[in-house]
Amino acid sequence: MRTKFILFFLFISFCSLAQNGNKSIDQAFKLIDSREDISYFEVTKDMFKMLSESRDISPEFKEYISKLHLLKMIQPRGEKRLELGEALYNSIMNNVNLKDYTRLMTQRDQRSKISFYKKDGKDENEFLLISNKMIIYITGTLDLQNIQQFEQIIEIAGSAMGM
Repeated sequence: MRTKFILFFLFISFCSLAQNGNKSIDQAFKLIDSREDISYFEVTKDMFKMLSESRDISPEFKEYISKLHLLKMIQPRGEKRLELGEALYNSIMNNVNLKDYTRLMTQRDQRSKISFYKKDGKDENEFLLISNKMIIYITGTLDLQNIQQFEQIIEIAGSAMGM
């Protein structure tokens, strides 16, 4: 019975997301970030600024952190997290307006799906990692030419979410 309720709730949630097919990333996050079966994590520009002023981190990391404006992460949790992760991935891919984004990478196999997008902006860039395990959205004045920088962001988010 619980599984049917969860699937019904997912269907209703994703139908509302699909109403116009042109949702922004922020709109999509707002529709799903308060659900009980989702872990949600957000770091704002003010927090990144405060972190960059810390004396306990290296100058290189301070410079990098100061370029971050926003980090949002959603991760499915609970017994049905694999099914929920698959539904979240498909919903984002089908309903978020990604026409202004450049797809950098896509990987699919029997166990995982990953798509990585970038949008160059005048004042800041946007990065979106969509997988069936998590969705990560990052904005800032950074350019992820070095993949280690993205790995640092994942480590920050993972530490905060207890991954």
